[in-house]
Amino acid sequence: WLSVPGGTIQPGEFLKVWFVMFLASRLVRKRKILDELQFYLGFMIIVSIISLIFFFIPDLGTVLVLLSAALIMFRYAGGKGYYIIVTLILWIFASLFAAAQFDYIGKRFDYFFSPTTDEGDRGIGRQTQQALIAVGGGGRIGKGYGKWLQKFGYIPEAQSDFVFAAFSEEIWFIGNIILLSLYFLLAFFFLQKLPGIKDPYDKVLWVGLLSLIIMQMFINIGVNIKLMPLTWLTLPFVSHGGTALIVNMVEVVLMYKIIKEK
Repeated sequence: WLSVPGGTIQPGEFLKVWFVMFLASRLVRKRKILDELQFYLGFMIIVSIISLIFFFIPDLGTVLVLLSAALIMFRYAGGKGYYIIVTLILWIFASLFAAAQFDYIGKRFDYFFSPTTDEGDRGIGRQTQQALIAVGGGGRIGKGYGKWLQKFGYIPEAQSDFVFAAFSEEIWFIGNIILLSLYFLLAFFFLQKLPGIKDPYDKVLWVGLLSLIIMQMFINIGVNIKLMPLTWLTLPFVSHGGTALIVNMVEVVLMYKIIKEK
């Protein structure tokens, strides 16, 4: 966060959009040599530098979103499948190294793989445990709008990072199906327009922007139901937060603009 007159902003949110713009430009300009090892090494160096910046901030959630979007864009632009496999293997080793070098990442990984490291759920495990209680407490139809209990001091950041868990307690299965359907409808609406886009740069950029939204959604929900380690990542269009919401809207506007100017 950075303090500015009138409030605070998250520069990392704007960097996501810049990153996919830069990466789309590079992938399109170098599309004839995507299969060459030299290009792949350069691609990995660029992605690694950006990742290290966010590791030191620290912002693990943004790292995961950017890495996912970069890999999707690389593959869509024509990158070979074996490079994708190599990249995933390298990311596994990089994650283990990061867990050893960055204390905040190590604690999250330790609890994710071994919950007994925080048996009392008073440290790093408290957020996840309270979120699971909220998700499970909603039942099939939820407790009703405004009747959630976990938001009253139990779930930390219930308005942002764990808003999915708080939402689940109110309107669980039905509400979650509706929420996920809206995300999938958003993706379907844009994906069916993709064949009509002629400019190669616009197509790769468009895929990157959509990847940012959808991957952030999957990661946030995965954290809320403990399918992923804690990341402190917001849920697009739902979580409270001015910078994140503005950037989400910018991404949608850019995608819509590309479609209209196809």
